[in-house]
Amino acid sequence: MMGFLKLWSFLSNEKRWRSIIDQAVLLENEQINSNSLCDYESDDEEKHSFAKHIDSYTRNIFMISCNVKRIYIFTVTLYIVSPFLEYAIYRTTGRDASMPHVLPGWSPLDSYTVGYLVTILVEIVAALYCVKVHVAFDLTVVGLMIFIRGQFSCLHKYSELIGGQGKSSNIQEKRDKRAYYRIIKCHSIHVLLINTIHELETLLRKILGIYFFVATLTLCSVAVQLNEDQVSTTQLISLLQYMGASLTQLFLFCRYGDAVLNESSVGQGQGPFCSARWCLSPKVHREMAILGAGMSRPYRIRAGPFNSLNLPSFIQIIRTAYSYYAILRQT
Repeated sequence: MMGFLKLWSFLSNEKRWRSIIDQAVLLENEQINSNSLCDYESDDEEKHSFAKHIDSYTRNIFMISCNVKRIYIFTVTLYIVSPFLEYAIYRTTGRDASMPHVLPGWSPLDSYTVGYLVTILVEIVAALYCVKVHVAFDLTVVGLMIFIRGQFSCLHKYSELIGGQGKSSNIQEKRDKRAYYRIIKCHSIHVLLINTIHELETLLRKILGIYFFVATLTLCSVAVQLNEDQVSTTQLISLLQYMGASLTQLFLFCRYGDAVLNESSVGQGQGPFCSARWCLSPKVHREMAILGAGMSRPYRIRAGPFNSLNLPSFIQIIRTAYSYYAILRQT
């Protein structure tokens, strides 16, 4: 079901997904190319490098994508192989077993060899395609959240240099012009990141709201099945890896949603509030105060009407699943 919802989101909102990704690419290209442009730098002051920050969170995205792909490949391989392995064990021990299937459902062609092979082939293709949809969706969402978090961190560092390093306390028109340039640049980046968060939340809110509910029931049902005596070894391995993959997927969403929430705002002594204001005119001080007030507001990505993408929501789901498991076990 979640695979269908994610695929529907990609197909029905293709333009909106492409718009978010294109804006991210344009922003990064602009930041990298601006290093060679005039930034109203004064003498003996270090130049801020956007490329260093972009490389940092790009490496993070690459590492996460490699690990997630390995986990999903291992999960789907074990999911496909486990029914056939269990069937082979049953036949070896002399017990009766029905024909193995990758996906549960109605299989009227099992009595025909060709029909059974075609059914198995279709089930394997369906399982692989579903996993590819999950990989594409999850890595796109996580990658965008890492991008937003990295850009907010980069923005806060850049806003600290609005007044330069403050080596000279005398007010100069050149320094005010440089401060205006950086205030406008910080404001434009901040507005773009806020719009990206709102657009991403619109695309994810309904899907992740359903996913949080489904994940809670899945963890509960898996825990109940693990407590049964009739569970075979292959079923136990399949249930454990499925629960592990579900927890990994849920943790990634909550972990980087929490990172977006924490990095989206600046506190006292951060960002524009810690820049060298003593070497700027009072008019620039007012502009910096307005920018700092706008950057001090945190932004969160919501999942449904009740939850947000953060680590407390992840812990709450684990606790809720355990409560359901305890109640079902008693009854």
